[in-house]
Amino acid sequence: MNYSVLVALLFCWLLAGCTPKSEPILIGLAVNLTGTGGTAGEYIREGAMLAVEEVNRRGGVNGRPLKLLVRDDKNSAEGIRQADQELMQEGVVAIIGHSYSDSTLQAYPQVMANGKTLLITGYTATDKLTGRDDLFFRTSVSSSSYSAATVRLLNRRGIRSITLLQDRVNFSFSEEITAGVRQRFDGAVSVVTTDSRGEVNWDSVVRQIQRQKPGAVFLLTEVATSGIAAQKLRSAGYQGDLLATLWAQTPDLIRFGGAAVEGLTILTFIEPDNPRPAYRAFAATIEKRFNKAATARTDRAYELITILAEALGRAPAHTAAELKAALLREPFETLMGTVRFDRFGDVERPVFEVRVADGRFANGGEIK
Repeated sequence: MNYSVLVALLFCWLLAGCTPKSEPILIGLAVNLTGTGGTAGEYIREGAMLAVEEVNRRGGVNGRPLKLLVRDDKNSAEGIRQADQELMQEGVVAIIGHSYSDSTLQAYPQVMANGKTLLITGYTATDKLTGRDDLFFRTSVSSSSYSAATVRLLNRRGIRSITLLQDRVNFSFSEEITAGVRQRFDGAVSVVTTDSRGEVNWDSVVRQIQRQKPGAVFLLTEVATSGIAAQKLRSAGYQGDLLATLWAQTPDLIRFGGAAVEGLTILTFIEPDNPRPAYRAFAATIEKRFNKAATARTDRAYELITILAEALGRAPAHTAAELKAALLREPFETLMGTVRFDRFGDVERPVFEVRVADGRFANGGEIK
C-alpha cells in the first residue's frame, strides 16, 4: 500500500463519518447493584448482557460490536452522579438507567446538561419527566397510567376503600401513584409510610393499616418489603385484597412472602406468560445461561438493548441527536410487543392484572 493511500485512510478515519468498522459502540448501564434492593440490578445486568451478546453474534450494528459498560449507582445520590459521570467520560452514546424513578430524577439534570448522551430506561414511571422534548426516553408506562389502572381494578372488584403502603426508597413513584389514586377514586384512601432502607416497625405498620379497615392494601414497596408486608398482614388476620406494582414482579416476592402472597395482584405492563416465540427463546436462554428464570427486570433490560441496537442501525451517525431521531422515526417490534415512542420519548402500553397463583405469576388480562 503506497503512502498516499495510507494518508487517505488515516484522514477518513479521523472524520466522524468514517469510524473503523471494528470500533465498538459504547452503551452504559447505570443501576443499583449493591445498595438496598441491589438484587434487582443483577436481573437488569443479566438481561442487558445477554442482549449485547446476541446483537454482536449477529454481526453487531452495521458491522460494529456493542460494548456494555456497567456502573453501580449504589442507590445513592453520589453513586448516581459518579456512575453517570464515568460513563459520559467514556463516551457512551446512551445510558440505560436507573433502577428507580427517584434515581432517574437525580440523574436527569447531569445527563441532560451533557447534551451528548441519551438517557433511556424501562424502570422509571414518574410523571415529572413526561412530555419533555429532550434526550430522555423510556419504555415503561407512567405513574398516571398505573393510577388509572388501579382505580379501574378497584371499581371492577367493588372495593370502596384502600390503604397505600409507601416506601421512601422510591418515594416519587409511590407518592405519584397515591396522588393519582386520590384524584380518580371516589372511595376512601389512606396512606401508611415506611422506609425499607432501615429497620421497619412492622407492628406499628400493621396496626396503622388495620385501623383503616381497607378493602385493599396497595404495596408500593420494593420486592422484599412487599413479601414481608404480605406475611405480616395475613398473620394479623387481614383478609382484604393485596395489590403490588411491577416493582415486586420477581420470584423474590414468592421467596419472601411464601403462602401469604397467594392471590396478590400485581399491576404491570409485563406479561408473565408471554406467548411470543422470541420471548420463549429468550426466557430459555436466560435460564440456561444464568440458572434462574427471566424476570420483569430482565425482560425490560433485554428489550432496551434490542431497541437501541435497531435504532443505532437506522441512525446515519452514532450521536445522541441522531439516535433520538431514529428512536422517534418508526415503531419497534420487541419480544414484549410493539414499542412506539411519542414525540417526547414516552410510550403507552397496556397494564395487566397479574395474580400469584400456586406459587407462580398468572396473567389475568389487561385492566380495561
